[in-house]
Amino acid sequence: MNTLEIQNIKSHFTNVLNHYNNLKKRFVDAGNELESLNIQLIELKNKINSLNMESSIIYFFEIKELLSNVEKNIFDLDGDTIPPEPPVDPEIIVPTIGTVELTTTEKKASVVTKSISDSQNRLTQVTYNLKTSVRNTIEQKTTTTPVETISFSTILTPGDYIVEAIFSYRGAQSLEQITKSSNLVTIKEDVIIPPPTGDNVATLKFTSSQSWNNGFSAAMELISHSNENYGGKWELSFDSPAAGLSQWQINASKTGNRISITSGSDWSGAPHFNLGPNGSFKIDGINGTGAPFDTKVASNATLNGQPITLIINGETVEGGGTNPEPPVDPPVDPEVPTVNFPERLPLIGATDVEAIYLNGDNTQLLGTVSIPSLDIHTEYAIYVNGFKSATKPVEFTRRSSMVNVSLEVTSLPLLTGNNTVQLVFAGKNASTITYYQTNILTITKESTGSSKKSLIGYWSSWGGNGPTSYIDLEETPTEYDTIVVSFIEHANDYLTPVFDPEASKAVTKAQFKEKVARMKAKGHNVIIAVGGQNGVFHIKSDSDKEIFKNGVINIIEEYGFNGFDVDLEGQSAQNGTSHVVQAIKEIIEYFRAKDPNFIYSMAPEVAYLISTGFGSLYIDLIRETKHLITTIHPQYYNAPGTGVYPFDGSGVAIDCKNQARFIPEFTEALIKGHDGPAWGGQYAQLFPIGPIPEEILAIGLPSGVGAAGTGAINDMNVFVEAWREVQRRGYSNVKGFMTWSIDWDKYHNWQFKNALAPIIK
Repeated sequence: MNTLEIQNIKSHFTNVLNHYNNLKKRFVDAGNELESLNIQLIELKNKINSLNMESSIIYFFEIKELLSNVEKNIFDLDGDTIPPEPPVDPEIIVPTIGTVELTTTEKKASVVTKSISDSQNRLTQVTYNLKTSVRNTIEQKTTTTPVETISFSTILTPGDYIVEAIFSYRGAQSLEQITKSSNLVTIKEDVIIPPPTGDNVATLKFTSSQSWNNGFSAAMELISHSNENYGGKWELSFDSPAAGLSQWQINASKTGNRISITSGSDWSGAPHFNLGPNGSFKIDGINGTGAPFDTKVASNATLNGQPITLIINGETVEGGGTNPEPPVDPPVDPEVPTVNFPERLPLIGATDVEAIYLNGDNTQLLGTVSIPSLDIHTEYAIYVNGFKSATKPVEFTRRSSMVNVSLEVTSLPLLTGNNTVQLVFAGKNASTITYYQTNILTITKESTGSSKKSLIGYWSSWGGNGPTSYIDLEETPTEYDTIVVSFIEHANDYLTPVFDPEASKAVTKAQFKEKVARMKAKGHNVIIAVGGQNGVFHIKSDSDKEIFKNGVINIIEEYGFNGFDVDLEGQSAQNGTSHVVQAIKEIIEYFRAKDPNFIYSMAPEVAYLISTGFGSLYIDLIRETKHLITTIHPQYYNAPGTGVYPFDGSGVAIDCKNQARFIPEFTEALIKGHDGPAWGGQYAQLFPIGPIPEEILAIGLPSGVGAAGTGAINDMNVFVEAWREVQRRGYSNVKGFMTWSIDWDKYHNWQFKNALAPIIK
């Protein structure tokens, strides 16, 4: 939800109100129907006046649904009381829209719609929304001439952009809309080549901790002498007789006799090592292969192409000191095309080649590949589960058309379950590239058995939701191993946490404490959630943080909960998120010091994980506390219009209204850390949170119709089959299911736990 969406719904309401007033003037005797509509409009006006950027997404869609119902009632009454007029057009011909073309010039965007067919002149206007690839609107333009070219004024920064065009046309009774998306345009970062300098910009120190005949372990320390802030965008290169280097925190590759090292990234997407102005860092445990460690293990070192000083075991290395001559690249024939292994298979028109073979213990890829072309690119690509995972140098046998293959299976990013592995080679001549792909191999990775499945249910302390009724805590079925008591809410100061189990009128505080203790003794986890629709906290300072933190700690200790769940919505992070994130981190650290098994979980809505447009609370929270998280169980519901692109490359977004497809697609997207392929097979932007390990990911779903606005169904077979599809894709360590809520499950005769507990327990 953004300011444009709020403005649109307010404009929509104004049109509905005007229609009603005109109707009322013409039919003063319409009776109770008009009076009832008047009451509904007053209520709706109050709700819209309170709608702002701090409102929840659920509240926003509740208003939209109420507005649609009121509008329908007005038009129905209009049709009942006014004799229908003969239609102007015997048949409405809906306009057709061709293509919306987005172009950029000097970092500014222009858009034009081509091939419009509007034989009845029904189009009234088109609104163009210039958006980032994650659908955040950055500028809007409206025109009444749909075929004219529209220019945006925003200066575009590096990234992906798309235009969403909304075409308004006159329908049978009201204005209708057609939405069309443009092509994707990428603005690349400017490449700034630093001027040459006479002084070395950095020093690289290698220190060996162990060396043997064909390998070694060492520490690498990089010290910058420059005022430049490299951040995570640095590349070390040096000549070496070693076959390669490996360490999980860095990326290392070798071309010819030259090794290149760049920073790896953690599962949030952040680089492991940042190099600031005159900064430094040290990386221990780098393993080398193919050569022992000595003073000749590296030479001619550079940082981002600039010479640096090289010190090995305390000795400055000749050729790694003052300004060595940079290696001269061979001239590039401009007629020879560039080899570009795509990020995802299959390759259209690729030629199949002879098989490679696995040895019996399933630990290595061994054998040879016969390539039809003799002019082979120096590297080949390795694809795991259809995605490029690495490139390796080509090694020929004595017959030039045969290529040796020797890969450790442990070096491949295999998932638990069945994995596909395929190799792709490239042959080239003066004008074309021909790709050759091997057969697909299947490699099975056994489960470690360490991923315990869980069925998590929210329990309503206030007495049920809508038509549901209060459930005694001790009546919770045994299948729910984790019970999330809802909710810690705010006092009048929007800072002090409060929890009142007596709100249900069914239990006293003393009785509730005893029930918590007995349920824990039976093996349940009984944890407390903060937030919900009514739990709004304004934490703006260190003193606010202490009030919130100490209040939560006191509640957890008073009732004996063995975990803490975060269900805060965006308005709880006013003026930034640093204080609330720090408060939650300190709460978890406080209890983990007492109990290493203390549970820390969260239930973000879909939008919070995909885009920063809904606030950065969960993005910052996951990044700062990822090492503490027990379970992330996102709400796979109440998210119409917020979807992900499927991994089949179709490019049509899927949201929670289609749970059969949304559950496996969103689960895979979260685990891989990005949306599926879209817009002609290119990846969408990485999720701001980066990949989520499947061992801490549970799927949050409504227990049945009524429990959520969208995404709630009563056909539990859809959920069961979606879980099986998640397993078929290789994500067998996904933790299980969360549901809103236990009382809704009881209302639907326990359909949720009866269907899903057996497939995960």
